[in-house]
Amino acid sequence: MKHIKRLAIELWLKENQDFINGVGLDKRIGFPSGTIQKFLKYERKLNDKRITAIDHFLNKVSIEQYKKQIRQNVNEE
Repeated sequence: MKHIKRLAIELWLKENQDFINGVGLDKRIGFPSGTIQKFLKYERKLNDKRITAIDHFLNKVSIEQYKKQIRQNVNEE
């Protein structure tokens, strides 16, 4: 399962690198500056702790966005 999560996170970062603000993502998750950039530009491996942190962040962001949209739709009805 860990390997699948790593592949999913790495693929997401690579596919979305055009609109990802690496420095902002580093700050938001609490990584040292340049971590995401080094992964994307130099293929530097992210350790398991960082993969897990990115996974939690992405889950939080996507779930919170959907919850917010649902609340807005319910309140409009």
